[in-house]
Amino acid sequence: MSVRTIIEIEKCKSNPKFETVALLAKELNISLDAAIFPDMVTGTVSKTVIDFFAGKSEAEIQKYIALCKQAETFQKDK
Repeated sequence: MSVRTIIEIEKCKSNPKFETVALLAKELNISLDAAIFPDMVTGTVSKTVIDFFAGKSEAEIQKYIALCKQAETFQKDK
């Protein structure tokens, strides 16, 4: 898959085939629902997030959450 194709998909300037969406979802380790309906809240945490936090202490997890919240605040201030 070319970089241009991915950029067009990200900018919603493309109508990719189902097979392409399925491959991207698999590569990103997200469900097809998450790929097709990104605004739908499922109440589940992706495997990537679970794997990232596996083995970390509660204190480390809280530091990451605080960092994400701070980054989100900086984004809103722009």
